[in-house]
Amino acid sequence: MVKSFALYLFVSLLLLQSSCRQSTASTNKPKNEGVETLLWTADWSADDKRIAVGGDDSLVRIYDSKNLKLIKSYQLKSMIRQVSWHPTSNILAIATNEDEVSILNIETKKFIKLNGINYGARGIDWNFNGQLLATADNEGLVKIWDSTGSLLRTIKKGDNNSYFSISWHPSKNIIAVSGDDIRMMDTLGVTLKVIKHRKENTGILTICWHPSGDFFATGDYGHDQDGIQSIIQFWKLDGTLTKTLYGSKAEYRNIRWNKSGTLLASASDALRIWNANGELLSTGKSNDLLWGLDWNSKSEKIITSSITGKIKVWNADAKLITETH
Repeated sequence: MVKSFALYLFVSLLLLQSSCRQSTASTNKPKNEGVETLLWTADWSADDKRIAVGGDDSLVRIYDSKNLKLIKSYQLKSMIRQVSWHPTSNILAIATNEDEVSILNIETKKFIKLNGINYGARGIDWNFNGQLLATADNEGLVKIWDSTGSLLRTIKKGDNNSYFSISWHPSKNIIAVSGDDIRMMDTLGVTLKVIKHRKENTGILTICWHPSGDFFATGDYGHDQDGIQSIIQFWKLDGTLTKTLYGSKAEYRNIRWNKSGTLLASASDALRIWNANGELLSTGKSNDLLWGLDWNSKSEKIITSSITGKIKVWNADAKLITETH
C-alpha cells in the first residue's frame, strides 16, 4: 500500500514537472513552498556547515545545518536523483533524471554540465581525495570524470539496464555499483566481480563501502506485497555474503555508514541504526517513507528527506531533533 502511494506520487509529480520552465537562476525561496514533493536525496557537506537536498521539483536546496534555514536554492529543469558533496571543497555533484547531470561550485554559483549523459543518472560519487567523480547512469554506463567535469573513461557492462547507486572504495580507486546486480570495477574499466545478490528479481537501490574498505553494504527494493522482504546485506571484496539484515516493510532507499564505521543508518519506512555486526540498535519511526540520508562528520546527527518533502534531523539514537514544516 505504501509503495503504491509512492508510485502514484512519483507519476503525478513527473507530469507536473514537465510543464515547468527551464531556469538556472537561483532563489532564496523554493517555488513549491508548502507543497509536498518527493525528496530523493540529502547530503551533509564535509565541514558540516551545509546540507544539500534535491528531488522531483528540480530544486537543489542548500540549508544551514544548524537551524535548517534555507541559504540558497537552484532551479534546474530536471528532477534530482542524488547530490554528493566534494570531500574537501564547497562543490556539489548533482545527478538528474535527464541530461543535466552537473557539478555546482557553491562559492561561484557556476554549473559545469557533464556532457554525454543523455538519459540521466541516479548514482554519483566522488572518490576518496576528490580528484575523480563517478556516475552510474540510466543507460547502464559508469563514467569517470575529473574534478573539472572532463570525461576520462566510459565503462560498459553488456546491457543497458539502469544503475541505481554507486560508491567509491574509501582508499582505492575501486568502484561498487548496483542495479539488477552488484558490480565491482576499477578505473581502467576492468570488472573485478559480478554478484547476483538473491534469487528473487529485485533491484539493489543503494550501495555503500564501509570506511575500513574491507566490505560494503547494499540495500534492495524487495517486494513486500509479494512476500519478498527488503534486505540489507554485507559483502566482502571477493563477493562473499557475510550478513543479511531484515526489519523494513518498505524498500531500502539509502544506507550510510558513519565516519568511524561503527554505525550504519538506513532509510526506508523508518530510520534504523545498526552496528557493524548487523545488530539493530534503534529505530526512529516516520509517518512517511524516508529516501535521502546522511551522517554529519562527527557521527552525532543524521539528516533524512522523505516522499512528502519533510527534512528531518535525528541524533545517533534515531531520536528526532528537528524537522521542516
